[in-house]
Amino acid sequence: MPKSLPSLQKIAWRAIENGEKIALRFFDYLAPNGYSYKEHNETVTEADLATNGAIIRVLKQLTPDIPIISEEGADLKEEEAPETPFAWVLDPIDGTTNFIGRLPLWGISLALLRNGEPVVGAITLPSLKQKYHALFGEGAWMGRHRLHVSKTKSLKESLGLICYGYRKMDATKGVSILHAFTNKARAKRMLGTAVVEASWVAAGRADFSILQGVHAWDVASGALLVREAGGKVVNFKGEEWSSQDKDIVFSNPHILRSVLKTLN
Repeated sequence: MPKSLPSLQKIAWRAIENGEKIALRFFDYLAPNGYSYKEHNETVTEADLATNGAIIRVLKQLTPDIPIISEEGADLKEEEAPETPFAWVLDPIDGTTNFIGRLPLWGISLALLRNGEPVVGAITLPSLKQKYHALFGEGAWMGRHRLHVSKTKSLKESLGLICYGYRKMDATKGVSILHAFTNKARAKRMLGTAVVEASWVAAGRADFSILQGVHAWDVASGALLVREAGGKVVNFKGEEWSSQDKDIVFSNPHILRSVLKTLN
C-alpha cells in the first residue's frame, strides 16, 4: 500500500465530507424523506444512494487500488474482507430510519480494514456537528479532544445502549435482551444507530452498547474508536470482535464481564 495510515485517514475525511454535503441537502426537519424497502424490510432513501456515490467517487479517485465494501453496493462483499489486504468499508447513512423520521441521530461511517480488521476509522454525525476519528495505535478523538471510555465499575450504575437488526430473529432476541437488562443496569436506551452508540461509548457518555444483526459497515469504525478509547469490543461469546461477526458488544473494561453474564 503506497500511502501511510495518517494520509489515508485524511483521504477518508475528504470522502466523508463530500458525502456529508449531499446527505445534509436531503435532511430537512420540515420535510420528510421518501423511502423504499430492501431485504428484511430495511429502508433505503435517495440520500443513502447519493451519499454512497459521492463518497465512493472520492475514494476511487484518490485510492484506486483499494477496493470498497458498502451497504449500498461497491466492489466487494463483506465476506471477502478477511482475505483482502486493504479495503474501505462504508455506511453512507447509518440510522436511515432516524433520518427518514427527521431525528438527528444518524451518521456516516468509513473505515479502512487491513485483513478484515479496522486500522483507520472516521465517523461524522452531521446533524449534531460531531466528528470522531481513530487510527490504530494512536487513540480515539472527537475533533481535538481525546476520548476515553467511562470508569463506571458496576453494571447497576451503568447506562447501556441496545440495538438490533430488522430480521424477525434479531427483533425477538433484542426484546429478550432489553428485558434481561431491565433490572440490571441503571438505565438503557435504544438510539437506532450503531455509529452514534459506538461513538458515545468511546466518549464515556454510555457505559456499554449491545448490537445484533450487524454488518461490518455498521460497526467497523466504531470498533476501532472504542478500542482506541480503552474499551473492549467483543462478540456475544466474549471473543474479540471480527468483521465477520453478526453481534457485537462495546463496553468499558470494568463491566464487560457483567454485561456478558447478563447477556448470556
